[in-house]
Amino acid sequence: MSYEPPFVRTAKIDALCMEIAELVGMLSPETPLAKSPKLHRELRIKTIHSSLLIEGNKLDENAVTAIIDGKHVLGDSRDILEVENARRAYDLIPILDPYSIDDLLKAHRTMMEGLVSEAGRFRSSNVGVFDGDVLIHAGTPATYVPDVMCDIFEWLKTTSLHPLLASCIFHFEFEFCHPFADGNGRTGRLWHTLLLSRWRPVLAWLPVERVIRQRQSEYYTMLAKSEAIGSSEPFVEFILEAIRDAALPFAKPGSERSLTKARTLAFFVEHPNGNITQLAEHLGCSKRSAERIVAELKDEGAIERKGSSRAGVWIVLQDVEKRTGERKSYFSTERTDWYK
Repeated sequence: MSYEPPFVRTAKIDALCMEIAELVGMLSPETPLAKSPKLHRELRIKTIHSSLLIEGNKLDENAVTAIIDGKHVLGDSRDILEVENARRAYDLIPILDPYSIDDLLKAHRTMMEGLVSEAGRFRSSNVGVFDGDVLIHAGTPATYVPDVMCDIFEWLKTTSLHPLLASCIFHFEFEFCHPFADGNGRTGRLWHTLLLSRWRPVLAWLPVERVIRQRQSEYYTMLAKSEAIGSSEPFVEFILEAIRDAALPFAKPGSERSLTKARTLAFFVEHPNGNITQLAEHLGCSKRSAERIVAELKDEGAIERKGSSRAGVWIVLQDVEKRTGERKSYFSTERTDWYK
């Protein structure tokens, strides 16, 4: 029987997926995130700096910039090598196969060359993640790592889940297995970016790692929480929030109304019993503005009220094809498979 990662979709996950789909639909081929080499360089530097900072690298962003520009900098030789390796690893994104274990090993070898003896190989001994002297996670026993990774990659290759959601689940499964002696965090985050880029190429430049760095404590907390319950929902919710918040600054000007509508739909997916006052608080607008947004969505056929005004619920029915370019499907509180 093929492996199926433990995972239960939640209303919050569905709502976040809808918000991200709306945002990605706003990232047209003409936006700077899609076509500006200067912005790409700046964001790649921020990504590398943030991902390595999570792992304890002490170099600041100016030093990382100088290293990527080929300049000599003063600093710990290991920190400098980490930056040089990460730059080469991220440069591989256009040619890596996200469903190939051999390419994963290649990426790890590039990322960790000269830093660990087993660069590019699954670990040969057991490992644990410690907070001081306290063990907070024991990785999969080394003997089973190759088979477990084969199972995870086979699932990733064959799952019918939308790539956005599959990438988040994979990220957790990868970190839970902890397949390498070192470099699991930075390699897992790179692979997540690779998976997102195969859904939408523009997402190769999205600085998700920077958002994760800003919420580093929560990142580890949600990993631990998912491990404790034996299912990835807490971590998936966290990562989806990071992707959404990384994308927000790059949505094209003039799309604020569309984004507000997306947030409204997401609110009612997560809170079908919610009322206009609660929606206004969620959006940070007046009650009258919230009423106008709901009225527009009802006129567009995106939302309807089922039951009485006091005891009824909101039903969200949204065609996302125009915004995402995905094949036509529908999203509602009764049928939540729009991203399949």
